[in-house]
Amino acid sequence: MNLCVVDTLESGGYALPMETREEAILVEQARAGCEQSFEALVRQNSERMIQLAWRMVNHRQDAEEIVQEAFLRFHRSLDRFRGDSLVSTWLYRTVSRLCIDYLRRERIKRRLFFFSRPDDEFDPLAQAPANTIRQDDQAIARQELVHLMRALERLSPRQRAVLTLRHQEELPLKEIAEILGLSEGSVKVHLHRAVQGLRNSLAEMENSDD
Repeated sequence: MNLCVVDTLESGGYALPMETREEAILVEQARAGCEQSFEALVRQNSERMIQLAWRMVNHRQDAEEIVQEAFLRFHRSLDRFRGDSLVSTWLYRTVSRLCIDYLRRERIKRRLFFFSRPDDEFDPLAQAPANTIRQDDQAIARQELVHLMRALERLSPRQRAVLTLRHQEELPLKEIAEILGLSEGSVKVHLHRAVQGLRNSLAEMENSDD
C-alpha cells in the first residue's frame, strides 16, 4: 500500500497556489502511486483551467471535458514530468491546445452541417447587467455580449487562444509563446489580427443594426 501525507493543503474548496517545493513533493508522491497527492494537484488547478477552457470554447460542459482530458494526460505523463515547469504551465499548454483542436472541429461541423448550439453560454466572468439597471439597458448590454461572442467565433482558433491568454488570463507574450509553441513574433501577429478582426466584426454588426 502506498502511503502519502498531504497535510499542508486545505481539506475543502480551492487552496491558494502552492509553493514550488510543495508541488514537487506532491508530484513525486503522485508518481509513486499516491492518488491523494494527485487529487491535491487537481484541486489546486482545476477551477482555473476550467475558467480558461470556458472562455475559449464558450460552453461549460465541453470546458469541463477538455480539462478532464488534460488531467488524464497529465496523469499518464507523470513518469516523464520532471518539474522543469510548474504543473499549471503544463496544464495551460495542454488545455490551450485541446481548446484549439476543439474549436477547429466545431468550425468544420458548422461549415458542413450548419451546426449551432442553442445552449452556448457566456463567459461567467463577463460583466453581467445588474438587477438595478433598467430593462432596456439590460437588453442593450445582452445584445452587446451576443455581438462579442459572434465576433469571437469569427476568429481562428489560434487567434482566439492568444486573445484569451493575453487579455483574460493576462499572461506575458513570452509565456503565451511557450504555451502555444510559437515565437513571440507570431504571438504578436496573431494578437494584432485578433484585435483587428474583433473591431471589424463588431463595427460590421453595429452597422447592420442601424
